[in-house]
Amino acid sequence: MCAPWLVRQLHLQLPRLTFRSQAVLDGLLLTGGSLGTAETLAPLLGLNNRFQLARLLRKNGLPPLHELAVWTRSLAWLQQSELTGCSLCHLAFRSKRDPSACYREIKRVTGRHWSELRDLGTSRVLVLFLRHCNAFGSNVNSH
Repeated sequence: MCAPWLVRQLHLQLPRLTFRSQAVLDGLLLTGGSLGTAETLAPLLGLNNRFQLARLLRKNGLPPLHELAVWTRSLAWLQQSELTGCSLCHLAFRSKRDPSACYREIKRVTGRHWSELRDLGTSRVLVLFLRHCNAFGSNVNSH
């Protein structure tokens, strides 16, 4: 679970989100990035299918659900690591995840190794995430 600071920052920095998109983001933050598949989540949001969910996120300038989950999980783990000194390996085990898969997933989605994210800190990684969302949103709006 994320500290209130991170949740507040995301709410402040992403005011354009619709209620449903905000619910997805908040749900990911509360669950550590695990809300299930887009197919199971869509009906819970009043959507017909995963394609509508994908369009909703895209229209709100957010990456796809699986990518958004990795970003939120990474931010939450980074914040926990800063507060407690825990390694990613320990945080992954605590989340019942394979540490090596987590290291790879973080590198694939953020473009940076965990050690680089840790050196940057939560505040600067949050800026990277917001830039990613802004770039994603501008790419969507240009099509």
